[in-house]
Amino acid sequence: MKKETVIAAVVFFAVGFLAGYITDAQLNWSAQRRAATLPHEHSRDGATGGVAGEGMGQGLPEGHPPIDFGAIAKVLEEQAAGSPKDPEPRLRLANLFYDQGQWQKAVEWYQKSLELDPKNVNARTDLGTAYFNLGRPQDALAAYRKSLEIDPNHQPTIFNSIVVNLEGTRDVAAAQAAWDRLSRLNPQYPGLDRLKPRLDELRASGASSGR
Repeated sequence: MKKETVIAAVVFFAVGFLAGYITDAQLNWSAQRRAATLPHEHSRDGATGGVAGEGMGQGLPEGHPPIDFGAIAKVLEEQAAGSPKDPEPRLRLANLFYDQGQWQKAVEWYQKSLELDPKNVNARTDLGTAYFNLGRPQDALAAYRKSLEIDPNHQPTIFNSIVVNLEGTRDVAAAQAAWDRLSRLNPQYPGLDRLKPRLDELRASGASSGR
């Protein structure tokens, strides 16, 4: 087997392992990406767990070699270039950068994926979260609004809009409306109960409208 073939096989194995790791990580609500006091929902694949980009590579099996994210990104970029009408490699790239906290690159690749698959509410929600992590709460909320136009009951989007209205724009009225909406849809939604004290705190402080 040629050396180049071995390298390609290793890279594609890593891509497959990474995809499995991402799926498992999304089902674990315990970790938080942001240093902020509130969780932030990662909506990839419609999962109801996971948060905004917990550093990938953590939790690898003992003895597993480090994942070469640069090599994976290069393979996916080549796939994207070779499949100009396929949103999937663009989405995988966006997810890869998202999970490493490379928010600007994540935004760019989510946008490219959404150009080909504009009704992907999970990608659009994660685009909004990447915007939020770049300090662009209004852009985040705009992405969430588009997501909810496609699926008005998409729970991760509603949850994230609560967080952004609380921590980004300090729009307590909008955050409360979203909280009420999600509470009606799913009162047991992970993390929802932890947002209520923050709502009450901001209301008591006099914050009431977005800036």
